[in-house]
Amino acid sequence: MLPSPEIFRAHAEQAGFKLVKQHMFGQDYAKTLLIWAERFTAHKASIIHEKGLEFFRSWIFYLNYCAAAFACGRIDVGQFTLQK
Repeated sequence: MLPSPEIFRAHAEQAGFKLVKQHMFGQDYAKTLLIWAERFTAHKASIIHEKGLEFFRSWIFYLNYCAAAFACGRIDVGQFTLQK
């Protein structure tokens, strides 16, 4: 389960922390995932030779599926600074 920033904040506050800074960067992470997929694809022949076509297809699907989810804002990633 991926907690929303609101859920994360609520649990942090319950534990006695105060959220002092939040930086969300899902759009950047979407670009990173696409770069990883591109680099992975560049080694397609050797990956298929070593691990098989199903392994290659599974990872390409996963990387692109995640990139799409981050790009459209369906999921996000962030860094939170908490203060006691």
